[in-house]
Amino acid sequence: MLSQNITAKQGTEERILEAAVQLFSRQGFNGTSTRAIARLADVNETTLFRYFVRKRDLFWAVVASRLQRVRLRRELQNSLASDADPQEVLPMLFEFLVHTVQYQPELMRLLYFSALELRPAAERICKDELGPVFVAITGYLERCARRSAIRAVDPLMTMLGLITMVAAHQALYPVIQGTPLPYSTEEAISLYSKFWLDALVPRKD
Repeated sequence: MLSQNITAKQGTEERILEAAVQLFSRQGFNGTSTRAIARLADVNETTLFRYFVRKRDLFWAVVASRLQRVRLRRELQNSLASDADPQEVLPMLFEFLVHTVQYQPELMRLLYFSALELRPAAERICKDELGPVFVAITGYLERCARRSAIRAVDPLMTMLGLITMVAAHQALYPVIQGTPLPYSTEEAISLYSKFWLDALVPRKD
């Protein structure tokens, strides 16, 4: 039976990709068979292999299709490029990160599985698909540090710290505390922004 998210009106390749997203994001690469994907997509395996020669090809097509949705909003792009004040930029950056984690849970699980099961290739595809995002953020942080708008920090390490805080906090808080996050999306963005602004921006005497 097809999932509610997969309909007969979708094209064959689209149905295969959507079925693969659902199964790979729940069961990982090793735990998912092409037979199960074909069954969920309402096609046979022969048809699936006409579109994707190997299961690995299908997995990376799925990951790439979700990574392509990760794009900086125009306002944030402009603020990064124009070296706007960190007080303005960090809240927008955390809005982008929080929305990505909260509204694209399948992508986050796919990235976790790819890092655990297919590490070298995962690094390549993340660099290819997310490279422009990483370059924009690290470049901004580097320029801010150069003009003393933030402390003299390693821009790549700082960017990874921002991303890791959001991803880990959103995922691990319910596990450690046994309760859902006690913050709304807006509150979480505000709290992350305050934490990092306090850490990065030098205090004025």
